[in-house]
Amino acid sequence: MTTTDLFDFSAFPRLTTPRLVLREVEPTDVEAVFALRSDPEVQRYNGEPMQSTDEAEKLVDDLRTIIFPNKYGIQWAVTEHGQDKLIGLFGLNYWDQHNRRLDLGYDLAHAHWGKGYAYEGLKAILGWGFANLNLNRIEAHVVDGNARSVRVLERLGFRLDGRRRAFSLEPDGQFHDSLIYGLLGADYVK
Repeated sequence: MTTTDLFDFSAFPRLTTPRLVLREVEPTDVEAVFALRSDPEVQRYNGEPMQSTDEAEKLVDDLRTIIFPNKYGIQWAVTEHGQDKLIGLFGLNYWDQHNRRLDLGYDLAHAHWGKGYAYEGLKAILGWGFANLNLNRIEAHVVDGNARSVRVLERLGFRLDGRRRAFSLEPDGQFHDSLIYGLLGADYVK
């Protein structure tokens, strides 16, 4: 696959799994994005919770007008089949075309934890990314202590590549290490 064979970003890629639809984030998702990103439990390892719908509106606008059109990455709105309400944001971010590398990120509404949705949706994204973007590597950065996230990544085939010590100041007032997980295209099992 050459760079001319890559996905051209002219239309947003819609993905489906047995239980989920991953679609473009829409302006009508602002309230759901705010609910997701203002939940302290969801944001526990992701940074400060949003304080206003203005922040959610800016994020939705940036995803639609800057991030995707400029090929910086792709953020999917995660919904359940038959429901169009956003329950999560999963994405491939910070596309480094030269090194054929992207970062994986994901947030899922707390009410949907423990159902296997993260694994199911992320598996679809990984398959799409390796098949359409000629990726060599997908990385995920996890705050040490986020055991749920580590379990999902390991189940998807990611390996722990390293640790950045005292990397992020977390809500508990302490600096936590960041774990770097990686999945190579050569190791990816469909």
